[in-house]
Amino acid sequence: AERGGERGAGGEDEAARKGGALSGCTLSEAHGTPHLYLLWASTGALGITGLPFLLSGQFMVNDVFGGAALPASVIAATAVAFPGMVGGANMAGRLVWGPVSDRLGRGATFGAFGVLSVPALLSLPLATSMVHAEPETALALFKAASLTAVAVFAGGPVLLAPAVVDVFGARDATAIYGRLWMMLPAANFFGATLVSRVREYSYSKHALAIAETCDEAAFTATFGAPPAEAQSLI
Repeated sequence: AERGGERGAGGEDEAARKGGALSGCTLSEAHGTPHLYLLWASTGALGITGLPFLLSGQFMVNDVFGGAALPASVIAATAVAFPGMVGGANMAGRLVWGPVSDRLGRGATFGAFGVLSVPALLSLPLATSMVHAEPETALALFKAASLTAVAVFAGGPVLLAPAVVDVFGARDATAIYGRLWMMLPAANFFGATLVSRVREYSYSKHALAIAETCDEAAFTATFGAPPAEAQSLI
């Protein structure tokens, strides 16, 4: 009976391994597995893709569509409404992804994050390239892509805690979850920095392009330097 009990315990342990739990890992043991770093990276990636729209979406609308052939009232109304739109997408994601995960499973749901967010993010350069030729389509595509990215991001915090239990077991789940949660402030910083750098690059690129079309004498009289030195003026 004792051996049968040992076999039963071993069978439960084997079932736990097959189910994804690493035998109730401690925090130190979890640090020795690739699973922790993969979860850490995925948490950071979701944060970087979603947080910039929550924090700077209104400025993005003004920067991208400020010069578009759209009525100023449309651009202003979109910029004012955009924080509420991304907030709604964030709330919807937090409400929806839990039930979806219960039906599909945690692994499949995290896979769905990639299926949805990667095309959405890849469509953003397409949207910005269409601003002058098809501004209405560009604006609609920008809104759809950004709201999708935010809704997907919202699922990360919802599913992170149960995913930790699924992978590592319940023994040190709270401590492991705390380590993973630390990635979100880092993602906030890196996401904000990335948006700032891209914004500066885009501004410089377009400013230099405009400088090349200016009359050299008028440009020099206005800015105190020739167009060839425009980069130093930015």
